[in-house]
Amino acid sequence: MAEEKMKEIKISIPIPEDLFPLFMPVAAYDHLRRAKKEVLLALRALIDSRIEALDKKENKKPEKTKKIKID
Repeated sequence: MAEEKMKEIKISIPIPEDLFPLFMPVAAYDHLRRAKKEVLLALRALIDSRIEALDKKENKKPEKTKKIKID
């Protein structure tokens, strides 16, 4: 039996960001692109801050406990 060749159909659907320049001024598109980058940088800063707080918590020496005599 001969091997059948598979036919392939590719459909390309542009993502919304690719469509922005079609209906938006270039200056507005550039501003939105930079704003998106700033949001991602802000999220990175939040994540880095949380990681640092967790590291400090892990490296913190436990406080010595004291025995309290109860009558």
